[in-house]
Amino acid sequence: MQIKNRYLKLAQDILFYGKYYFKAHSLLKNIPRWTKDQVEDYQLEHLKKLLNYSNQYIPYYNRLFKDIGFNPSGFKHFDDLIQIPCLTKEIIKENIRELVSEAIPRKYHKHSITGGTTGVPMDLYLDRRTSSPLEFAYINYIWKKVGYRFYDKCAVLRSDVPKHIIEGKKYWHHNLTNNWLSMSSHKLNSETSELYVNKILNFKPKYIIAYPSVIYTLARHVTRLDIKIPNLRAIICSSETLYDWQRKYLSKVFGADIFSYYGLTEKCCIAGECDTNTFYKFVPTYGFVELLNHNNDWCTAEDEEGEIVATGFNNYVMPFIRYKTKDIGIHTNFNDNSPGWKIIKEIRGRQQEFFVDKTGSTVSFTCSDEPFWHIIDKLYAYQYIQDKPGIVDLNLEMTGKLSDSEIEIIHKVFSSYYANITLNVYTVNSIPRTASGKFRYLIQNITQEMQQ
Repeated sequence: MQIKNRYLKLAQDILFYGKYYFKAHSLLKNIPRWTKDQVEDYQLEHLKKLLNYSNQYIPYYNRLFKDIGFNPSGFKHFDDLIQIPCLTKEIIKENIRELVSEAIPRKYHKHSITGGTTGVPMDLYLDRRTSSPLEFAYINYIWKKVGYRFYDKCAVLRSDVPKHIIEGKKYWHHNLTNNWLSMSSHKLNSETSELYVNKILNFKPKYIIAYPSVIYTLARHVTRLDIKIPNLRAIICSSETLYDWQRKYLSKVFGADIFSYYGLTEKCCIAGECDTNTFYKFVPTYGFVELLNHNNDWCTAEDEEGEIVATGFNNYVMPFIRYKTKDIGIHTNFNDNSPGWKIIKEIRGRQQEFFVDKTGSTVSFTCSDEPFWHIIDKLYAYQYIQDKPGIVDLNLEMTGKLSDSEIEIIHKVFSSYYANITLNVYTVNSIPRTASGKFRYLIQNITQEMQQ
């Protein structure tokens, strides 16, 4: 889908279902003044409502609750949630039909796909009436910390690749809906960097929205070209871990605030940085967030490590209840004068990994799962391996046979992102796991000197 059409549909959803935006906007103006009791009352009320709805209209949860003897109408305390087994990506892939509401008309079902933390793509469904309008309201609320207002000029360096970019005519698109210059992160390299920088200079954005790995790459090119981008208010990062050394380097190069936020395609939790530090503060009206340690207990000790588990309040088409994100967080007891809000000191999610193309340029690995979106029903796991610049081997562990036409699509989509890399595709019986049972999605055997 071209960016123009994608943002047109987004604008239509916001226009048609604007009442949900204004309701959220009004709510968000008040919650900073809430007491801890008010926050907890809101979350308990919405958890109970979601659990009762899921029991009645979601076949998977109706069956699960019966099997474990859980009665949603008796839900009274947050601790009661622990009775419910966590929802995983594997469970979703195996039970996708039974996780979708029987009560909401299909015209309101919005299909989406997520690769998560550099993981295997996963189908999911959102509520068209609420997903875009609510996300728009919450994003505006979070970005307000760095002064963002709707229709402020933004240069966006993420993964979108419209048709005219694939055809090689240019590398960006001006989205008039929200006044964003959407630029392909996958086309940024040493050969195109000056074009990118000059386009940004001519566009004169107030903000740059980007993956940390991509904005860091741009910063290196800006330094190499000895160019300053004036009047930038902030760099807004998400979807990857933003390291302290990167934050310092970006601040030095761009002379702007560096801000990071956390969200999911699954729309079950959202967080922005605190007012006084770089900890992540989760908005309590969006969802309920847990941090589970290796014993599946709630983290309580300062600096204790756990997995982020989230229950979203706003998607009744496909409720995510105790959803394991596979993102790792570091617990803190700091409250930032926001009683009842969940705060996580650090999020260690998607690791920033790079391919090295034929020119020796590093190219962001983010969204490298998109070449597989057409075969997700029979893809079990994948792994990229790179030993030489410009050449990448791709191993696919399949549950079904891969046709020649499907392989051709993989090559076509991959080359649209990574034009200077040759891809070799192989099917294998199994892909090695780490000691903890996880997949490594990129084995990068090329050592690259990275400026820090």
